[in-house]
Amino acid sequence: MSWRKAVPLNKPVKPRAREKVNLLIVNADELVTLGGGNQKPRVGKQMGELGIIRNGGLAIKDGVIVAVGKTPEVTKVYRAETILSANGKTVLPGFVDPHTHLVFAGSREDEFQMRVEGASYMEILSAGGGILKTVKETRKASAEKLADLGIKTLDIMLEHGTTTVEAKSGYGLTTKDEMKILEATRRMNQLHCVNVVSTFMGAHTVPSEFKDNPNGYVSLVVNDMIPKIAEKGLAEFCDVFCERNVFNLEQTRRILVAGKNHGLKPKVHADEMSMLGGAELAADVSAISAEHLLFSS
Repeated sequence: MSWRKAVPLNKPVKPRAREKVNLLIVNADELVTLGGGNQKPRVGKQMGELGIIRNGGLAIKDGVIVAVGKTPEVTKVYRAETILSANGKTVLPGFVDPHTHLVFAGSREDEFQMRVEGASYMEILSAGGGILKTVKETRKASAEKLADLGIKTLDIMLEHGTTTVEAKSGYGLTTKDEMKILEATRRMNQLHCVNVVSTFMGAHTVPSEFKDNPNGYVSLVVNDMIPKIAEKGLAEFCDVFCERNVFNLEQTRRILVAGKNHGLKPKVHADEMSMLGGAELAADVSAISAEHLLFSS
């Protein structure tokens, strides 16, 4: 489903033959249009301005919402063979999930008990668990297998109302495996009705083979991964886990600037576990988003 400028039916309409559309949804207790915005993120009181229409209806033609309004207004102008009643229900746009690590193999459910018993995220990672555990399993899987696993997750997300998903790589940590993940992501976007937007996150953590040479890994990301991924158009964004004992500010900046130079818009995992200054760096490089921010001040 997509949107074009839907016609708001709040003015008198001259009698005419009703236009045929594919689908009418009528009698919605609440139709949430989010109308009245200015195409920018809403802040403050604007977040409560949802553009709700009571007894709402909408008309859909060729997968495009062409009109919204009160049900009598919509049905006066449009007719359809398929009519759905949303009586007692709310109709709203699909949810957008802007931060996911969607493509991976294996499971870390055993680590839940470790967290319950007091182990920290970084303690688990330092012991070879966490991200590194998932990396081992993901490297073994084919792009086809990863896409199949991801599609199953997309099915569940769609059942809960999500229609657009950002999907980060970051469980490969080699050029070949990062590209494999992003190719799986592209395949998922082609096969599934959920819109999947790709983010390259080769800088998710330093892989075990570069444990004693993190700057060497940063060079691999900058000089090999980013150029090849950009050349194939496999990602829209570039993200870095900017955190103590992961990637420092200087390393993060180097990766994000390299990404920008190759057309990848910057995003940052910032200040999740400590106040390192990732939020300020995100602003400095004009990042599209700074995520987590649990310790930002």
